[in-house]
Amino acid sequence: MTDTQLLVLMPALSCFVLLLVALGVRYINAKWGWLDYDSDIVDTATQNTMSGAYVVLGFVLALVMTTASDLDDKVSQEAQAIKSLNGLLILDGSPPALEARAALLAYTKSIVTDEWTVLRDGHGSPATSKALSDLFRQIDRIEPESPKSVVIFSKTLEAADRVAQIRNDRILSVTSALPDIFYTVSLLSILGVILICGLRLIEATPVRAITLVVQLVMLTLMLGAIAIIDLPYLGDTATSAENLQDVYHALERQDPVLLGKP
Repeated sequence: MTDTQLLVLMPALSCFVLLLVALGVRYINAKWGWLDYDSDIVDTATQNTMSGAYVVLGFVLALVMTTASDLDDKVSQEAQAIKSLNGLLILDGSPPALEARAALLAYTKSIVTDEWTVLRDGHGSPATSKALSDLFRQIDRIEPESPKSVVIFSKTLEAADRVAQIRNDRILSVTSALPDIFYTVSLLSILGVILICGLRLIEATPVRAITLVVQLVMLTLMLGAIAIIDLPYLGDTATSAENLQDVYHALERQDPVLLGKP
């Protein structure tokens, strides 16, 4: 299901349920008169529940949008860390360092082609983990021989550790979604809102019906937006690997000899 379909389905379903509830309570009230209808109480309940729902969902929406923005920042940081490590390996220039740079290129490619597609399953890619291990093994083969190369090697180790740490943070961020109980409580709360709106429509007027429907649609749209943004590696609105792809292509073009090209 696409994001657009979800944003259409949720309001449409909620409005359909509201129609059924409104018809049901109107029928019960007309046939048996079980409901001691009090417009003041129902108006107060409608106002309070709508206000509370808007505040809570608005706060959570802002929270998940901030989290999504942080994830995008982490991807940019990861791309920058890979570029920094690449520069240090080129600066070293020794054969083991150039082999480590080739391993770095393979690792970056693995992130884009192997790992990004499995992040939605809540874990990283074994192939990418292996590529990262190969990178560290190649870096470990570097033997600095001059004071300058010792300094470069020290910075290279720091940069490699940062690359690994940012990857771990990215994988851990997959599990940062809102707990299931939030969606359970939200759906039950919206059902409560629908029930109160249905009671308000015992005395239905066109303006009242339109007002309640619009408010309900806005609430369900907010909940739908939260569900979409809260899953950063799923759906149409997903965290992009574009920065990492750009870095990979930049490294690929930088020195074709390392790729075995003429």
